[in-house]
Amino acid sequence: MASTQVVVRVLDGASVVDESIRRPVRLAPDGFAGVVYAGAVYPLLSDNTVDVAGPSWEIEDCNRFLLAGAAIPYAPRLKEPPSGREFSGFGGEWNVETNRFGHHVVFNASERIATGIVDALENGGLSVQRWDVSHRPASDGRFYDWFARLRFKGTQEECIARVAAIFARTVSDIPAQFASAPSAVRLEQLEAQVEQLLDQVVGLRARLDASERDAAELRKSLAATTARESRLSADLDRALEHQKSLHEQIDEIRDSPEHSPDTSALMAQQSETEELLELALAENAELRHHAGSLRLQTNHGDARIRTLEAALLGLQERLEEIGEQEREHRRSAMARLAPRRGVPGFLDSAFARLVFVLDSVEVLANLEAPASVLRCLVQIDMGELVGKDLKGMRGWREVSRLATGIAGSEDMGRIYYKPDGSRVLVSVHVKQDEKEQRRHIERLRSV
Repeated sequence: MASTQVVVRVLDGASVVDESIRRPVRLAPDGFAGVVYAGAVYPLLSDNTVDVAGPSWEIEDCNRFLLAGAAIPYAPRLKEPPSGREFSGFGGEWNVETNRFGHHVVFNASERIATGIVDALENGGLSVQRWDVSHRPASDGRFYDWFARLRFKGTQEECIARVAAIFARTVSDIPAQFASAPSAVRLEQLEAQVEQLLDQVVGLRARLDASERDAAELRKSLAATTARESRLSADLDRALEHQKSLHEQIDEIRDSPEHSPDTSALMAQQSETEELLELALAENAELRHHAGSLRLQTNHGDARIRTLEAALLGLQERLEEIGEQEREHRRSAMARLAPRRGVPGFLDSAFARLVFVLDSVEVLANLEAPASVLRCLVQIDMGELVGKDLKGMRGWREVSRLATGIAGSEDMGRIYYKPDGSRVLVSVHVKQDEKEQRRHIERLRSV
């Protein structure tokens, strides 16, 4: 039977995210109705609305659909927390991470609380250069919802003390637990799956290359053995003809009433020819066995190559699928942060044709000297052909040796771009080493 479908209005708190989208109604584990949006299942409220700022379920946990004609079990509305309360402390999970870009405060909180935390850091004298959703594990190995990059230039210990003083004002008025943003958590899971698939792709490519080399060696050995077998077969045919001729001559001599002195010599030559013939037959049989073994190994190698190629194709398709899910979640997450500000807002307004992929925005925000990178982006946005073709990546080009201003990576800036109709896909990257660069190029295949 068909499932019940509704036209849903999508909200993010008080803001409208999407109007009039049709979705089938699912049943959540708590028995209430829900619909899918941006890769998660959100409770369906009585006025056919969903609030992406509220709780959600994984799609895998909501695989039952409401049959057509059945009454919709709308989810109850949660009591909304009072708004407009001033920041009076933070008792949730947080940490201070220090790297070559500076000090970063990483923390878990809802989006509303995160905005208050950033304002509190600013009001407490810690200027925030940029804050956004966190997509990587912190130095302590944990995943946090948000990060805020500080302009503070002191030591990490001084930074921790300043942040702790701001957060510890009055924690009794702030809940000790904060719900993680479901889209951020989902993005972390998708990125982890992408990394695992990339590792598998690299491993399969190495095994495929090794199998192809082995198969090439086997084919070369098989060709040499086959040629030797052909030569030996020709020699064997000539020996058989010679033996037949000797037999005919011996028969004629035996029928002759007189025996010439050459009879003994012909008999001895026949004996030697038969011995050589036996040796040739034995060697030919051995060569035939060896050639058969090589053909069998070659067939096994070809079958293994076909298996590895099929597995590699399946992994690349899965990688593209997960990459599409990741991009959808990123678009959904970024849509909630309107109006856009900081580096993302600048890039949107400055480069009309460029679409920045992977972690380009974060890399640009952390460049100490972005002038050469921005100059190159202007050229690409104007349609100029710069750089060179990227080997093994059809349609992609690479611009290398761009200045970054980062100590130890001064000329390690890279721009990878690919014209795609009216837009240009762009990845800004800072090379760390050869292995890390190959992994980044592999990720471009899923874009």
